[in-house]
Amino acid sequence: MSDLPQSLTASTQEQARLLLDPALLTPLGHLLRGEVSAAQLARACGLSVQQAHHRLTRLRAAGLVVVTQEQPRAGRPVKRYRAAAPAFRVPFALTDHATLADLVAGLHRNLLARQHERVGRLLAAQPGRALNIHLNARGQVTLDFDGFEDVLDSAISAHRLAYLSPADAQELDARVQALFDWLDEHAQSRADGLVPRLLGVFLTPGDG
Repeated sequence: MSDLPQSLTASTQEQARLLLDPALLTPLGHLLRGEVSAAQLARACGLSVQQAHHRLTRLRAAGLVVVTQEQPRAGRPVKRYRAAAPAFRVPFALTDHATLADLVAGLHRNLLARQHERVGRLLAAQPGRALNIHLNARGQVTLDFDGFEDVLDSAISAHRLAYLSPADAQELDARVQALFDWLDEHAQSRADGLVPRLLGVFLTPGDG
């Protein structure tokens, strides 16, 4: 990508909306990695070719994606696309959000909704519907549903404010980073035979 600018800064609200659209982040990731056709993008993202074409058309119209080549074939030529730059910047003033906290919440909303929907689907197959409030083995207040222990092999959900020593806090930061490094190393494009896992970790300094 030596002929591309090192970074492209969004200059319109439409560019900002597209770059921050959770539905476009996965396709955009593949376009940042290299050239793909609409069919390749569809397979990698679990989309129909029509859906992939729609996303590419929107991104290209906004100047965020370029056509790199057209391969001749019978009928329409096959176009290959890539991101218009190796990286993008979005000025906060161009977003639809009132505060940075609102922006961060918007970026996480879809991920959390997907996680809640999948856990709910797993729990729906269990016999109980009661919410249990109790102490876990470490004496911490825990909320869970009847039957939740039966789905722990495929669903783990925990939210906790913990007080740690500076050394332990540093170790936690390193372990979370190591987890994502491992995930980046082993994650593959969507394909038959692979097991999907939705992972979201939010690690921030807590209020004392």
